[in-house]
Amino acid sequence: MRLVFPAAIVAVIVLGAHAEGLGVPDIVRLTLERQPQLSEDSLDLVKARSQADLLQRKVILPKFEVSVGFGPAPGFRSVPVLDASGKQVDSTRQYAWWPLGPTFGTDVTIAQPLNVGKLRAGMRAARAGARVAAADLEAHRQSEVKKSLEYLFGLQYSNRMIEMLDEASTRLDSVEKVLQQKLDDDEDGVSQTDLYQLQVGKFELEKSLQEARLGRDRARNGLGFSLSLDPDSLRLTDSLLQALPELPPLDTLALGLQHPDLAKLQAGLDARKALVDVERMSLGPDIFLFGKFSYTKAWVDNRNKQSQDVLITDPLNDISGMVGLGFTWHLNFWSQLGSVKSAEMDWQQLRRKQSYARAGLVALMKDAWLRYRTLGERILSAQKGRVAADAWLRTVGQQADIDPSKAKDLIGPYKTWLDFQNKYWEAVYQRNLAALEVLQGAGLMLRWPGVVGPSAP
Repeated sequence: MRLVFPAAIVAVIVLGAHAEGLGVPDIVRLTLERQPQLSEDSLDLVKARSQADLLQRKVILPKFEVSVGFGPAPGFRSVPVLDASGKQVDSTRQYAWWPLGPTFGTDVTIAQPLNVGKLRAGMRAARAGARVAAADLEAHRQSEVKKSLEYLFGLQYSNRMIEMLDEASTRLDSVEKVLQQKLDDDEDGVSQTDLYQLQVGKFELEKSLQEARLGRDRARNGLGFSLSLDPDSLRLTDSLLQALPELPPLDTLALGLQHPDLAKLQAGLDARKALVDVERMSLGPDIFLFGKFSYTKAWVDNRNKQSQDVLITDPLNDISGMVGLGFTWHLNFWSQLGSVKSAEMDWQQLRRKQSYARAGLVALMKDAWLRYRTLGERILSAQKGRVAADAWLRTVGQQADIDPSKAKDLIGPYKTWLDFQNKYWEAVYQRNLAALEVLQGAGLMLRWPGVVGPSAP
């Protein structure tokens, strides 16, 4: 009996432990656990590690072959040898195809390389290759977590804009009704132009609202894919955008730099150096211990009538073997020297990259951090403008409460208030994205408590 669970039921099961909603640490954890591309790329690391294990197993009796065969064997018949007078002076044996009998043969061949230094260098290269794959996977893990958090912040920012624009639309509808009523009553202080200006402003507001809803839906779909969940089942602890905690100072980030590219570069250097050693050792002979054993035996009644020493007289029955030390020397030195030179050049190229890699990564991280700092200053400026716009709007609103004919005067302050609200939350959104850039540049995306929670290593 097969049980099929719809996606919605699976989502309920997965999110059952988070009925109150998903926070930033939950998004990080679920991305690492469920992002489909990460599951695929983790196989590269498994493959690299299995290659190292396979090489280790291959160096123990890489050649150990046993061949076994069974088949029919013919018998013999004696044929007399006569002299000129017809007298038998000797006899010979010839194959007789009857009676037949069974025959068994086996052949065992072994070879064990003794170039220990070359084998060890090959193992170092294989293990370093596994470390390169691990660094690649770590970099991809951070990139996918960053992408999921970008979707999350985009979703929260869109929700924040939708909430603000919905409130603004309700207020403008109220103002429009007041203006329309005054025009219908032919009251002074209100013109048809004022109503048209309000309606034009409402169109722009509705356009912004449509864009915000589109951004929300796209971000929700992207986040659902990253978490392998139904987008409609997503429940967030905080559906509205909030600023991330402050990042550490630049000096602290630079001191604790753990970028995966540094680990990948070091692993690559170790692998290249090991390959140089392998190529150098290939200039000498390959030394190996070898052994071989063969045995063949046939069982037919009349095969042994002339002699009891079967292993000597019978051409099919045989036992033999040998053991010794072997050498294979490749004499095309010019080609091998070229391989050594090429391996050394690859190693030297990585060594030169090592001299500036850390400084270059710190410079890239600093560029992101400077943008992060500037956006922090922009948030403070936008907050001041938002407070001033809010005070202006309250003042005009109080006047409109006293004198309804001044309702049209709310349009300008309200537009300014909306503009600064948008500037403020856009700066918060952009600063959160910049924080992710800094963390990725420092290699701390999966270690900073502000993202993964207080239990981060």
